[in-house]
Amino acid sequence: MREFSALLASLAAMAATPAIAQDTSGNFNGFHVEAVAGYDIVEISIDEDVFGETLSDDQGGFTYGVAAGYDVSIGGTLLGVEIEYADSGVGIEDSYVGELLGSEVDIAASLDAGRDLYAGIRLGGQLSDRSLVYVKAGYTNARAKFSMTGTVDGETFADSASATFDGLRLGVGSEFAFSKNAFAKVEYRLSMYGDGEAEMDGENADIGEIFEYGDLNRHQIVLGLGMRF
Repeated sequence: MREFSALLASLAAMAATPAIAQDTSGNFNGFHVEAVAGYDIVEISIDEDVFGETLSDDQGGFTYGVAAGYDVSIGGTLLGVEIEYADSGVGIEDSYVGELLGSEVDIAASLDAGRDLYAGIRLGGQLSDRSLVYVKAGYTNARAKFSMTGTVDGETFADSASATFDGLRLGVGSEFAFSKNAFAKVEYRLSMYGDGEAEMDGENADIGEIFEYGDLNRHQIVLGLGMRF
């Protein structure tokens, strides 16, 4: 009788194991939407070839947006796709007096960051039935507005343009499930832009060549609160 009871207990434990595993993965399965907010730093650097010395500047501000995605978690490993729309309050202002590409200039310039789009994938691993760590990668497209005033060889000018920049975003984060339907996350991401297009006076121009003379990156730390369905 003891042997028969032990056999029944073993069979019950084996049958319960898949159900437990399924419940664990269920905290990170399915479609989700979330609100994100955090700190955004836009960083610009200009190579030594342009001004005779390497120049860099950065400015921080508030970022906020919404995101959606779909995750599949199997055996504690997560694979997901996601999209995000965000905006930023970052603005950079600077000025320069001296020689630039053979001309004498006195210029003041500003950059105001705008909307930021992202689409990509993430890969994660569960630390427990409620916690997850992950890495992410994907395409980002950011918009900004430029304005510039001053003189070039004594001639006064004033220009403004809107621009969009294409780049790669990499990130790492951690997510905690309060339940199967509610979660929170913290995430760091780095966006590196390598191509762009500007619109001025109703005409578009490729400005990808500017990245031969410098870099445009952004660092973000965001918090997210979301729901799963």
